[in-house]
Amino acid sequence: MSESPLVNSTDTSRLLTDTYVALSKTPEVWGGSLGEALRHITRTCANALGVQRASIWQIKDNMNFMECSCLYLEERDCFEQGLVLQGHAYPRYFTALSFERVVAANDARTDSRTKEFAEGYLKPLNIHSMLDATIRVEGQVRGVLCMEPVGQKRKWSPMEMDFIASISELLSQLYLFNSMRDRESRFRTLFESTMDSIFILKAGTIIECNPVSTTMFRCTREQLIGIRAERISPHVQPDGSESEKLAEVNLAATLNGKQLTFEWVHRRFDGELFDAEVTLSRVLIDGDYCVMGTVRDVSARRSAEAALLESQAKLEYQASHDALTALPNRESLHKMASQGILAATDNNKQLAVFLLDLNRFKDVNDTLGHGIGDVVLQRMAKRMNILLEKERAELYRLGGDEFAVLQYDIPNKEAAVDLAQKLNQSLKKPLSIEGMELEIGASIGIALYPDHGENSHALLRCSDVAMYYAKTHGQSHAFYDTNYDSHSTQRLLMLADLSVAMRDNHLMLYYQPRIDLATGVCTGCEALLRWQHPKHGMVPPGDFIPLAEMTEIIHPLSYWVIRTALQQVRNWLDQGYEIPVAVNLSARNLVDLRCPEQVSALLKEFDIPNHLLEIEITESAIITDPQRAMQVVADFHDLGIHLAIDDFGTGYSSLSYLKKLPIQTLKIDRSFVCDMLTDEADDVIVRSTIGLAHSFGLAVVAEGVENDETLDVLRSLNCEQAQGFHICRPIPVDEFNQWIQSHQVDPKPVK
Repeated sequence: MSESPLVNSTDTSRLLTDTYVALSKTPEVWGGSLGEALRHITRTCANALGVQRASIWQIKDNMNFMECSCLYLEERDCFEQGLVLQGHAYPRYFTALSFERVVAANDARTDSRTKEFAEGYLKPLNIHSMLDATIRVEGQVRGVLCMEPVGQKRKWSPMEMDFIASISELLSQLYLFNSMRDRESRFRTLFESTMDSIFILKAGTIIECNPVSTTMFRCTREQLIGIRAERISPHVQPDGSESEKLAEVNLAATLNGKQLTFEWVHRRFDGELFDAEVTLSRVLIDGDYCVMGTVRDVSARRSAEAALLESQAKLEYQASHDALTALPNRESLHKMASQGILAATDNNKQLAVFLLDLNRFKDVNDTLGHGIGDVVLQRMAKRMNILLEKERAELYRLGGDEFAVLQYDIPNKEAAVDLAQKLNQSLKKPLSIEGMELEIGASIGIALYPDHGENSHALLRCSDVAMYYAKTHGQSHAFYDTNYDSHSTQRLLMLADLSVAMRDNHLMLYYQPRIDLATGVCTGCEALLRWQHPKHGMVPPGDFIPLAEMTEIIHPLSYWVIRTALQQVRNWLDQGYEIPVAVNLSARNLVDLRCPEQVSALLKEFDIPNHLLEIEITESAIITDPQRAMQVVADFHDLGIHLAIDDFGTGYSSLSYLKKLPIQTLKIDRSFVCDMLTDEADDVIVRSTIGLAHSFGLAVVAEGVENDETLDVLRSLNCEQAQGFHICRPIPVDEFNQWIQSHQVDPKPVK
């Protein structure tokens, strides 16, 4: 079966644009009954797209069935209506409507979303392709616009998909328009009961308002009616625009048929300013076009964003600095070392990593107490910082009595030796404290780039080996030497064992369910990797996953995890369970441009709807190589694979990436959830995160739930989903299968 020929894209674009503009203005859409408008739209769209069947359907009873409001048949130039499709008979199609704006099925008989129609509908009518767009009202799917060519396959172009999406938006406005015009009582109920302020403006003057308006603007109805719109705005908006002039422009555009949504600063009658989200629409009242303005007070959302940003700033500092000495910490060391390595490579210079361990510090702690020990650490840190200000070097505290120094652009090994000696001389100077003179000193290990390692982790490990050698041999400092290193062979053996484990099925996946907080039903699970070593028993993930992430073995390991998880999803589908599964990807996976294609091939191999796979990514993984990572994430999104931000709040750029990434779900890190009942800061972070996520239209999963009290608080905050030991620990698949048999499973995939 050949596909229909393509026409000139410029002509097609102009035709579709002109068609949309004509429909948005014609009296046949806006001036007559709803039925007349639907008939005009279906016939016009069919002619513009060159299809023989065009229909509009209404979805009813919470996505349980859909009914045809208007079907245009080009062959007889007539209209039909009344056909009903039950949701349970076409579950994949109805599911696709829930998550996709446009369903473009070039081969509808084989497309996983539409092939359910093949035998009873598509083949008898000689239909090979479908182009459907959901009609959404207030964020909910209320209907479908469907285009069906007869006789030939059709490869839908992007401009055709954009056109059908635009027409569906027009239908959304039409339904709202007719609801307001033809059902005055229903409109009045909405007008009076909505939580948003609603104004009706004629010639820029307020002629009607709902009760919420008086509350929002802290005035009486009499004070609002008859005033100009700009009277409830400050003279100037935050961008410097004059409110009066900008309001005139917006009102004029709305009266010309354009619906606008924008941010605005309003002023209450007591003078207080507040942030608002304003929507302007044209309405027909008593034969005259007026403007309906909806004002939503988003001050609370702005406060939540500000609180979250403030919390993130504090968290970022805490995450990158040591609380006792205010020095940058281990995470900062790795970040700065990575930048230093790039510069050293470009300039053909060396870089040194020093690891310092204070001598006899344990004796100070045990004898004088931890309070005195903390003072010693602070004073030693201050001494070293003063010294390093004169050198091209930086000081970090790694924890306990361990410090690290990065020395940039060193010309030779002797320069590192010179700095090590200066550090030791500074530390050995007597320290007067509590009437005693203490002489501390340190053991220092040194590793050089590129001689001893190509990244910060390798250099820090080598300097640790050298430091241990210096301490055990009574030396003030030592350079790394492979003869000192007893662990490198063990690490190589572990990597070799990991390769064998993938081949010999020593790896397994555990599954941790997550539930809907409103209903308690299971909405999916997270796949977690486990290693049953034949010699060492169960190897903790923390012992081998970071090691794998440092090497290329992470790619086949991640592939094994995704393949095994999808194979299990297929098993559940065969048993009648539609259970979405989430898997984690590392930073190396996110910069591998082949990864989305490999995952797509696995989904096709096991015949699994793409939305049943959720990819979890962390902010730290994205910032490793943002450009490539964002491309990979976009490719996953284009495949219809769900995306989630994992461990939200622990990274450095949560809010900025939240705005950029095409994600559906945000997972609050367990470190905030488990202590939210006892730690005020964690409670504020959780509340702010939920509010911010909802303002972006994202679902929220709270990790680390460990008691009923936390579940109750999360429910009160309208958090959608949760997982944690209190609900169920990560368990093998056999135990998980037993668990789902005793728990209700949501048949619809998680958003």
